[in-house]
Amino acid sequence: ISAEYVGKTSVANGKEIAAVTLMAAAEAEAGLAAGERAKAIIPLAVGIGATSTAFALLAPALLEDVALRYGVSLVTELYLIPPLLSVLSAAVAGLAAQETASLCRAAASVGNRRFARANEVGNSWLSASEQVDKASSSNNKKWIDFAITTLPAPILAAAVPGPLAFKAIVASASAAAQSAYYLTAAEYEISRTMDSVALKTRSAAIADAYANQGTRSGAILPFTSALAALCAASTAAVVEVLPLLPSIEIEAIVGAIFPAFGALFASAASVAKSRCETNAAAASAAADSFLDNSSRDKERDRGLEPVNGVVRLIKITSRAVAKTAGRAIRKLEQNKLFGWLKIFRRGGGSAGTPAMA
Repeated sequence: ISAEYVGKTSVANGKEIAAVTLMAAAEAEAGLAAGERAKAIIPLAVGIGATSTAFALLAPALLEDVALRYGVSLVTELYLIPPLLSVLSAAVAGLAAQETASLCRAAASVGNRRFARANEVGNSWLSASEQVDKASSSNNKKWIDFAITTLPAPILAAAVPGPLAFKAIVASASAAAQSAYYLTAAEYEISRTMDSVALKTRSAAIADAYANQGTRSGAILPFTSALAALCAASTAAVVEVLPLLPSIEIEAIVGAIFPAFGALFASAASVAKSRCETNAAAASAAADSFLDNSSRDKERDRGLEPVNGVVRLIKITSRAVAKTAGRAIRKLEQNKLFGWLKIFRRGGGSAGTPAMA
């Protein structure tokens, strides 16, 4: 019965830990989805900037053609429409990129405090007033950055010498490039957060798997407790029957049967209890790795690095291309028409004198 108590307590602890980690992983998934939703407007802004740049290139020829065909001289202020659209789209892209980065960082940090040790929380603790000040500063910074985003393209266009049409092209193109940069920055944050959330989800799934395994191990404990209670009751009943038996040997055998079975059931319950405790400890360790994944991305920077990842993929692709090219060259060397490839690759002999093996 004591084994059932300890085992069931461990199972309950494991299930609660798994439930908390699953909730945290679900919150991280929701934060990542919000970040992707905020990023969705940036490709549209990039498209508007590219289209505005194309119209800025075509505007001088279009206005000249209209003047020749219809004798109508349109105002040159029309040159300012494409740069204006491109600059506004770049500002919107910058605001969306900033919102995406904020949401992604929040999603990646889910669980940092929830699964932190007591001595790790003190340095990052903020009071209610400090949290309000931080939120206000973040909101003000967002709008300040939005205003600053509209300045680079007009300043660059004003600094470049040339007519108004050329300045409009420069402003539109630089704003379009600015929007593309914001898209790249947003995708960078999304990729890092996606990796972090995947690690959190994996840790939560591992904790849940161990908790379920502990539930399976503890499912037999009530049955073993009932069998042990049955053996105890049977032993008490047999004690009343022992004086009626004809010999002491038979009394000893009959009196030892049910206690022996009770001991076997108790040992089985002890094994199941140990399994429950082990699985609960494993679930707790998986929950601790939930925090380790978050701190690794934030502090030691061992999570996904998109730039390094792209470099690694390029290296893998280059090695694969080199191996494929080598196999293709070796196949061509077997053909008489391309026998010179073998001589060239080995760097010896001449076309008429094959290299010695």
